[in-house]
Amino acid sequence: MFAPSRIRGSYGTQVTAKLALKAGRALAGTGDEIVVGHDPSDSARLLADAVATGVCECGGTVHRLGPVASPTVSHGVRRLGGDAGVAVTTVSDPAEDTGLKLFDDDGSRLSWERQSRVVRRVNGSSAEVAPWDEIGEERRWDDAAAHHLDHLCEGRTSVSDTRVVVDVGERDDDIMADALDRLGCDVERLDGTADDSFPRRRVASGDDACGTLRRAVAASDADIGLAHDADADRLVAVDETGEVVGGDALLALFARETVRDADGDARVAVPLEASRRIGEVVSDAGGSIVRVEMDGIPGSGPAADADVVFGGEPSGVYQWPAESPCPDATLSAIRLARLVDEGAALSEQAGDVAAYPLFFDSFAVDNCAREMTRLATECQARFDDVRTDDGIFVDRGDAWFVVRASRTERVLRVTVEGTSRNSAKRLFDAVRELVSDEKATLTA
Repeated sequence: MFAPSRIRGSYGTQVTAKLALKAGRALAGTGDEIVVGHDPSDSARLLADAVATGVCECGGTVHRLGPVASPTVSHGVRRLGGDAGVAVTTVSDPAEDTGLKLFDDDGSRLSWERQSRVVRRVNGSSAEVAPWDEIGEERRWDDAAAHHLDHLCEGRTSVSDTRVVVDVGERDDDIMADALDRLGCDVERLDGTADDSFPRRRVASGDDACGTLRRAVAASDADIGLAHDADADRLVAVDETGEVVGGDALLALFARETVRDADGDARVAVPLEASRRIGEVVSDAGGSIVRVEMDGIPGSGPAADADVVFGGEPSGVYQWPAESPCPDATLSAIRLARLVDEGAALSEQAGDVAAYPLFFDSFAVDNCAREMTRLATECQARFDDVRTDDGIFVDRGDAWFVVRASRTERVLRVTVEGTSRNSAKRLFDAVRELVSDEKATLTA
């Protein structure tokens, strides 16, 4: 199975060394210089070895960065002038899976055109293995993280009035903690949190996740707590009271600040299921929003050429295209530290973004494609103006919903938002009846 910008196993299965080898061969067919990094896990290192072997077998040159964050691989591609990049990383959805995140020659997520070409080669029966005397070589670049850190901190003002707790997880050298420390923050590093849960999709206000981080912040005088996923491209923020800040609220704060920095009259990109409140906040700041496909924020797929100053998703993915061609949790953390350093407490700022009632849940199905086809037909018979270009989307004025098939699990995900709790709940119940006859767990 090939998901956008990532090679993975079929639902719930791990990428094998055999598949990683084929991916390396396929990438060597699209360029000669391939940058490879991986997360600290043993399984990720093993698969990185397989990718590198595949590249070398086909005559390519591999630049090995070692255990680094995936945005560092993106930076490495640009710094080294690579033709493509691969970050081998544990995937939080499901937690035991490992995937290969692919980057284009500009450090953005792999373009649709190159992605299709790689998929065809991975699925092919043979590879163009180089003759024995033309086998490629590996080169190590041990300073990749240090160069990326310099790039992130260069030219930025100090945020010395901010105290931060950073969940560094399994990383001995955490680039987020290092960057905030260099910029003057009072940083406390928190490790030993491997058993803590990380939000798998939409980050909800008050989420029961990152428990050790939340308790540490609540018991201290820290201004914010921060955690990132294994990819180091998704960010979870905890306010000074120890509560998780919802992904929509943080998205709105980032969008508003970026539009203000651009002196208004700027656009931001968000997916269909992002709260309508974000559009209002951005409009009040003088900007506007453009709704794009999931994973379609700048530097990814159809929105790659969108003229926007910021893009983000409620899952904790945020991106500033003028500063990075891919989402980078450390860049997001720096931006958030500045917001808190220059403004009110994070809980107060998030509270200013009054949220609309929101319901979301996941429903297990046997066949996602078949169920989405059935639901599209039923929704078109029941509702007016049904969009099916990116999942199923219906806006009824007082409430709207999105149904989307997971790319990694056999589940359909439903998001409903309304101008009142009653309108959102009524529509959610109606959509739930369409999706499943079984009683589902409701998350509000």
